[in-house]
Amino acid sequence: MPRTVLSVLLAAGLLAAVTPPAAAAAKQTVVYVAPDGKAGATGTRTDPFATVEQARDALAGRTSARRPGLVYLREGVYQTARTIELSGPSNSYVTYAAYPGEQAELAGVTTLAPDKFRKLSDVPEGEAKWSARARVPGAAAAHVYVYDLAAEGIPTGEINKNGFNWQPRPFAPELITDDTAQTLAQYPNGAAKMDKTGLGVKEAPKGARDYFSDKTADGTTMPYEDMLKLPGPVYTAVDPAVVSRAATWAPPPGGAPDDTAYETDGWLAGYFGNNYANDRVRVASVSGSELRTQYPTMYAATDKWTSFVAQNMLSELDTEGEYYIDRREGAGTLYYYPPGGTVEGKEISLTSFDAPFFELENVHEVTLKGLRLNGTTGTGVRLLDAESCTMDGLEILNVSMDAIAIGEAADAITAVAEYRTSRGGHRNKVINSRLHDLGGGGVFTAGGDRDSLERGDHVVEHNEIYDFSKLATYTPAGYMYGVGNTFRYNHVHDAPHMASQIMGNDMEISHNRFENLVTHASDQGVIYAGRDYTYLNNVIAYNLFKDVGPDGNQAIYMDDGMSGMVVHHNVFDTAQHGLFYQSGHSNVASDNVFKDVTYIGHDKLYHEGGKRLPVANSKVVVERFNDMLKPGDGTGFTNTPANIGTWYRHYGRQYPNIRDWYVPADSKGQVCTAVGATECTDEHVWSDPDSVYVPSHNVLTRSVSIATGGFAYTDDAGGLSVKTFSPDFDSRNVKADSVAAAGFDPATGKFDARTTPLNSAEGFGPQWVREWNRTFTLEGIGPK
Repeated sequence: MPRTVLSVLLAAGLLAAVTPPAAAAAKQTVVYVAPDGKAGATGTRTDPFATVEQARDALAGRTSARRPGLVYLREGVYQTARTIELSGPSNSYVTYAAYPGEQAELAGVTTLAPDKFRKLSDVPEGEAKWSARARVPGAAAAHVYVYDLAAEGIPTGEINKNGFNWQPRPFAPELITDDTAQTLAQYPNGAAKMDKTGLGVKEAPKGARDYFSDKTADGTTMPYEDMLKLPGPVYTAVDPAVVSRAATWAPPPGGAPDDTAYETDGWLAGYFGNNYANDRVRVASVSGSELRTQYPTMYAATDKWTSFVAQNMLSELDTEGEYYIDRREGAGTLYYYPPGGTVEGKEISLTSFDAPFFELENVHEVTLKGLRLNGTTGTGVRLLDAESCTMDGLEILNVSMDAIAIGEAADAITAVAEYRTSRGGHRNKVINSRLHDLGGGGVFTAGGDRDSLERGDHVVEHNEIYDFSKLATYTPAGYMYGVGNTFRYNHVHDAPHMASQIMGNDMEISHNRFENLVTHASDQGVIYAGRDYTYLNNVIAYNLFKDVGPDGNQAIYMDDGMSGMVVHHNVFDTAQHGLFYQSGHSNVASDNVFKDVTYIGHDKLYHEGGKRLPVANSKVVVERFNDMLKPGDGTGFTNTPANIGTWYRHYGRQYPNIRDWYVPADSKGQVCTAVGATECTDEHVWSDPDSVYVPSHNVLTRSVSIATGGFAYTDDAGGLSVKTFSPDFDSRNVKADSVAAAGFDPATGKFDARTTPLNSAEGFGPQWVREWNRTFTLEGIGPK
């Protein structure tokens, strides 16, 4: 800092030591920030800085582990227009905290002045920037208010191509009323979706997924920009109501734009080629009943899975809470149908910020504590190469992407072997926080090195995470990527998609409440992992999985080749499937309670459909296996002998046959593509328990089934099932018709030690009951 500033600070006593309550042995340097602070302030309690950046710069280079810094933010709203960057040793060992008992909010939202709203009927006719008003439905016009955003210099952003496996782009600004995100004008309204009875697929070009390396004949991936130029699907409006409405969703082919009659930036958003990964395409033109779209879908569109809304349509602004922003030629105008038909008495704002509130890069022991971060079209907080940093007691809301990102991901999609994470640092924590109303996920947790099994040791605990994945699927409350990270004592609830995705090793997911999840998806799980035989020793224990919906979902989804999962002491309450074993091996589920679950679980084998080679997604699962366990120089899809030795030592006891696992190949090392008489024999490919295609060493035991169906074995594998290769599978399953008969209390998750029949059941007994009641608890979950 400049010598003159330092002199002022010393003269003011700013750098005098104070004793923090939490660590009497440490000395802190304390500065203050307040909304009414001044640019030339000294940073004392009575002369606070105006910005967090001023406080940061005043402390730069003056803090250490022995003399940490503390920045107190006094109560109020701090309008945010740029990221607060904390970088390197000079910005380390500092806590940025709301002053005790006060609320400090960093706002990436621009509050819209109540007196600048006008009723649509009060806008003079003939003004060019309001020409789109002709599209407002007549029945709603009397309730619509407008706001000239451009006149206030308020950014309106744009709607980008986003969706599963597309490179994430910032989302368009969202309208927020009384801390609740409003709805971009759409058809149909509410939770309803269009299906094939409304729009039928007329032309379905290949999806972009067909042009990735694991699908192409030559193993190359189409350049991303070229992929965006692929044709989109063509639809035929079927329902007469849709035919009528869709006529205005875009101009006719080759027609001159006319914003008084046609939408200028309408989209279809939802599910196109499956029921688990969302996507969006722009409506390019409408001719009669035919709708042509711009941009490809990730998976080829099919009538079976059509489930989406027409979105960003001013002509569909007909319901309370809907809004539309006209971005045409810089119009910058907002149309809004407010709840109750009036803007009076409401706090209305627009997310105008498109970057993280804080970025912590290469810092040590930085803490953000007790702050409220409200509104960005990007990510809330980003940590890169950060060490031992703590996010404590934050409330992060109205964020379009992830609330907190620890580390970063490669541009490659998660479905291919090249996908990697990096820059995660070590020992970072997210604790005691509320993360909600998120377009993306809660905490992106990437840490540790899979090649060497170095741990990240990040911890996400005692948080409440809800109303997430509102704009994008595969954005869970807890991403578990890398090695050795922990997600525990969190309350995760009310979201359309998964709660956690595991892509790594030695993770712990424990003592969480997972409730009312995967509500708008199918073929999905509350916890999802797969496409890799080497994601080993991920422990899922002492969790409650409650109200998993709808049919077609499961609490724990072990996808293609997922192996080595350890699932114990969980309660599964109300779901179609508890567990899904799909083609992997050495997955162990023991000592779990299943209540009101249609099927305790089900399996799926590569053997299905006649033992076809190559197996499904073979390129990905083989390359990922080789990436960790095929000896080489560590380049390509190999790992070094030293690292592989570490793997064998680390996992040898838990998986004693890991040294013998193999991808079925011939004597030349070529992966088997057909069964032969001397090489790639049926035994070598389909029966040997060390073949990764064989679902061997799987365990399901000591289950308590209360009003729950049995395990649903596959019926399309020539009589083979997971039990064929693990004969003791689904052993010691105690069944009861009701919670009373089992002596089980769903409210506490505990058994009545006096009356439960488990006391005398084989494999259980009084000690098992005592141990369950001691270790399983639904108390203390969520923020402290």
